[in-house]
Amino acid sequence: MKMIIALAAAAMLLAGCSASGAKEEETLRISAAASLMDAIGELEPAFRESHPDTELVINYGSSTKLRAQIEQGAPFDLFLSASHADMEKAVEGGYIDTDTVVPFAENRLVLVSAHTVDGEVTDLLGSPEGNIAVGQPDSVPLGIYTKESLAAAGLWDGLDGHLVYGKDARQVLTYAESGNADLGVIYQSDAAISEDVEVVGELPAGGTPIIYPAGIAEQAENPAAAEAFLELLTGDKGHQVIRDYGFALPEDGK
Repeated sequence: MKMIIALAAAAMLLAGCSASGAKEEETLRISAAASLMDAIGELEPAFRESHPDTELVINYGSSTKLRAQIEQGAPFDLFLSASHADMEKAVEGGYIDTDTVVPFAENRLVLVSAHTVDGEVTDLLGSPEGNIAVGQPDSVPLGIYTKESLAAAGLWDGLDGHLVYGKDARQVLTYAESGNADLGVIYQSDAAISEDVEVVGELPAGGTPIIYPAGIAEQAENPAAAEAFLELLTGDKGHQVIRDYGFALPEDGK
């Protein structure tokens, strides 16, 4: 009898381990730039419908922070970055399969306010009044892009003392929407989904093009699901969602 009980316990333990392993394989973990939150949220139902047995776990944040988490061992299957530089570093570190990297969206920078503002962007930033929300210029892609654009136009240094820094694109948007900052530099895609800010104008060209690349983890636990989501994102439905949420497609710029 003791032998039978021991065998039954061992069988239950093995079954539990097997079930645990199966559950792990059915989870798709995505690390995605904060500015993609609404667009990816629009695609979630379609993916869940086609993959009902796959649990979808999405971690949003600044691309640089997400890359740091990846380098520190955070589990992920698919990285959706707002920064080509962060994707390159992830590839160079051996965390992303370079053969899977593909650009799927582009963005632009715009100056916004919660109130109606008259004047040209260069004039408003050339003689600043009040606070201006921007992304952290040393660690957040939005901030890096902003600094590059304004430095190229000779406007960055004059903003000293007027800047309020956000930890990611959505925090900068929140500062602008709430009026905690008089102006904010955000992505066109975030301006497109906000009902609380008005676009004053587009920032001067001259910085690095804002291209969003996707890449599958070199050691992905669920590569099949990651490939399926990437196909959805880069397919017809994904293209429509990208446009609907204020982004452009890399291949057509529209």
